Amino acid sequence: MDLARVFRHLLFPGLLVRRAFPASALARIEAAIAASESRHRGQIRYAVEGALDLRPLLAGQTGRERAIEVFAALHIWDTEENNGVLIYLLLADRDVEIVADRAIARHVGPAG
Repeated sequence: MDLARVFRHLLFPGLLVRRAFPASALARIEAAIAASESRHRGQIRYAVEGALDLRPLLAGQTGRERAIEVFAALHIWDTEENNGVLIYLLLADRDVEIVADRAIARHVGPAG
């Protein structure tokens, strides 16, 4: 267990999420996604979390594992053409994960 990571997550203030992503920034992100989605058939979602909850943190959940969990919870995999994408940010770890549904993964391949 990485104690520094545990403390970083436990002490991560929620205020930092709101400061990094104020309403105006969220509105710009939503507009950019909507503009992009008007040019293709895919679904793009984004999720930002400040830190992990204690139980998954102590279990050693990675940002990638959490992103896949969020991908499923938001039903991004439930598009007709299996072409959803999640952009996930975990601020306490300074981690960005991109999870793509099966149809996109077939064309793009795994990250290297």
